[in-house]
Amino acid sequence: MKTISVSVWLLLLLLTTGFSNAAHSQSREVVVGVYHNPPKLFLADETISGIHGDLLTHIAQQHDWEITVRECHWSQCLEWLQDGQLDLLPDVADEPSRRQLFDFHQEPALLSWSQLYASAGQQISSLLDLEGKRVAVLSDSVQQKYLNNLASSFDLEIDMFFVDSYAEGFAAIKDGKVDAVATNQFYGNQQVAQSSVAMTPIMFLPNKLYFATAAGKNGDLLAAIDNELIQLKSDSDSVYYNILDRWNAQPESFVLPNWVWPVGAALLLLSLFLLAFNRLLKKAVKEKTRALSDSEHKLETILNSVDAYIFIKNPELKYQYVNKKVAELFGRRAEEIIGLKDSDFFAKETAQQLADNDQQVIKTGRRMARHEFNQIPGESTQRAFWSVKVALQDSKGKTIGLCGISTDISEYEELKSQLEELAYFDVLTGLANRRLLLEKVDYLYQHSDSQRENALVVLDIDKFKNINDALGHELGDILLQQFASRLEQVMQPHELAGRLASDEFFILLQQLPVEHETRQNYLQQRLQQFRSQLDQPYQLGAKTQGVSVSLGVSFFDESTTADSLLKAVDLAMSKAKSMGGGVTQFFNQGLQHAFNRQLRLENELRLAIQHKDLVIYLQPQFEQRGSNTECIGFEALLRWQHKQLGTVSPAEFIPVAELTGQMPALHSLVLEQSVAALQRLQTRSEYQRCTVAVNVSASQFKQSNFLQELEQLLSNSPYAKNLELELTENILVDDIEGTAELMDVLNNQGLQFSLDDFGTGYSSLSYLKRLPLRQLKIDQSFVRDLLNDAHDAAIVRTIIALAKSLGLEVLAEGVETDEQRQKLLTLGCKRYQGYLLGRPQPLEYWLNQ
Repeated sequence: MKTISVSVWLLLLLLTTGFSNAAHSQSREVVVGVYHNPPKLFLADETISGIHGDLLTHIAQQHDWEITVRECHWSQCLEWLQDGQLDLLPDVADEPSRRQLFDFHQEPALLSWSQLYASAGQQISSLLDLEGKRVAVLSDSVQQKYLNNLASSFDLEIDMFFVDSYAEGFAAIKDGKVDAVATNQFYGNQQVAQSSVAMTPIMFLPNKLYFATAAGKNGDLLAAIDNELIQLKSDSDSVYYNILDRWNAQPESFVLPNWVWPVGAALLLLSLFLLAFNRLLKKAVKEKTRALSDSEHKLETILNSVDAYIFIKNPELKYQYVNKKVAELFGRRAEEIIGLKDSDFFAKETAQQLADNDQQVIKTGRRMARHEFNQIPGESTQRAFWSVKVALQDSKGKTIGLCGISTDISEYEELKSQLEELAYFDVLTGLANRRLLLEKVDYLYQHSDSQRENALVVLDIDKFKNINDALGHELGDILLQQFASRLEQVMQPHELAGRLASDEFFILLQQLPVEHETRQNYLQQRLQQFRSQLDQPYQLGAKTQGVSVSLGVSFFDESTTADSLLKAVDLAMSKAKSMGGGVTQFFNQGLQHAFNRQLRLENELRLAIQHKDLVIYLQPQFEQRGSNTECIGFEALLRWQHKQLGTVSPAEFIPVAELTGQMPALHSLVLEQSVAALQRLQTRSEYQRCTVAVNVSASQFKQSNFLQELEQLLSNSPYAKNLELELTENILVDDIEGTAELMDVLNNQGLQFSLDDFGTGYSSLSYLKRLPLRQLKIDQSFVRDLLNDAHDAAIVRTIIALAKSLGLEVLAEGVETDEQRQKLLTLGCKRYQGYLLGRPQPLEYWLNQ
């Protein structure tokens, strides 16, 4: 072997270094800001890591970028990005206030939401439980803005504890500095699994997260990231989904906290507390006075420690004794008050009222207990007191004075007044609510001499849901408040404006001209005044939003009751909306026919249920098993063929049943026929393991006899155990704990549960873990555009992955083409229902196949 000289080695080394430097000079240096937010983003051994970190590292390798990391806390990262010290910042939510400062790519890098986590001992189950709580929140974050708006909207006192990182927030919980911390679910779920913190049910701010650059800079970086994300997300086996699977962490356990007592129960408890307090107070004063009558010092100590105003007056109503609370009330020392009267402290009217009450006790010798409203010196408003006064008598029975005990109940009275106001007025707008409208309309029907003088107008903001979804609920609420304010500006003293529902308002018009033509002309002028005010553009922050308004109008003399009047004006509104919006529609004869049909449907439906004229049709459900497609069950769908009305669609008679309280009877009919169908299906071997799914409405699930009815079915027929109850997500919202307990009882007796139309409502992941579900049903709205809409495909993929992680089956509804079925099979969904495989048919049809 020949020996290479040292000079040759040096030459080779220089050449290698030169080539290396040349190659390096072609790389793009990208300065990236990193703040500590695992598992989404953090530094590990001075290297960017986490979901965003791994994703960016992969993209950098594809484009020959050289990543330079600068560590910073969140607000500092935003400042550096704005100043141009950073080329790129991961994990940024796109919101209107940031779009002026930063640029974002189009395809979101990650979907996330925020959630509150609390120490294990905290009882936080709703927004109201945050009153007086100290919450750690990241400075300059979307969570901070949301909680500030929340506190303002609900008048909550939330003590914000600002931190520079989520880790600092959870450390503050551990050290007892805060009660809860707001963070994203990725980081929070890791902490639940690793420490003694608990997830609360309070979820908010679903966000799409992006990589951001300073405005107008590094557009090539964003374009490259966009292209990579689109390609990666289109492949379910790509490195993108591998990164998510690797970093995704779920909490090992979650225990739902007790639900907050209703406001009404709180008021009742407060009232009972005040009554009990007064009784205990009087008893304590009486017992202590008798037991310590020989010790003035001890008696003074007791009376001064009681949270009540205690005093003694002589027959001339001059003070002979006052405790510490009375002295504080008058702003004088106790000895300075002795010998003075109420007229020395109170205004003339208040002093006279107190004197009248005291004289009654002195003259009659009877105990008196009543409310007293007193104007306290130096205060602008009156205080409310619950006062108990008793006559003092000597050993011969002669009245020598009186003793009074007064408790300040001003806060209680204010709370009661607020609750009474809430009962009749809308919280968001301050306008009258539906309850006040109904009482006012009932009164007018009973006492008005001419119903022609009155009319009801319902106003609906067209496409408000689209506006609300586009701008956010905060700006949507501002729009509703501005709309209400404009209504009030054009209202006359004898008119009443209010809010019926989300974006639906009303105007109650009175003292209209009685003559028909004059009345029509007057009303048209008033409606035009409303429109000219309401149709003007609305300023919502930095955005100007135009709206159109639909109006439905009905005169009182076209109906006979408040209920029929509201139905009439609702029909007029529905007609106005069907004409494209921005239309004023009066209740007329054509609408009357529709109204009459609805009334007829109510009566005919009641008879049809009694005579069992409604029958179930069965639509099959299939499962792909290898190369075979096997029937695994049916869904029971109710059909009504009327002799005169013809075929009545469920879309028409189900709302009527809900509105008129006939759903329980309708459910009983469906359950009875479904169990009978299960028994007959057993005669065919291919159907012996099939289930029959029955939809359960929210109204039926809340019926007190729902459990007893199902238990009776299970007891009477062994085939009832093959029933599957399909629930919708709106059933879960009101009382998740009660719902879960009822489902557990039925599940233990053999019944199975599916969650229908999944993805169209709102379900907390913690709710899904709590419920004994067997299956999630993908709503047909996502299946319809599965092949053409990437968002629908992503939603379906997410639902399938979620079901798999929770150990649930998943079934897709509305499968109409083989291409849809093949796509679902590729995504991992093997269960189908839809016209491709079978339409709803009578039971006999399936038995004769």
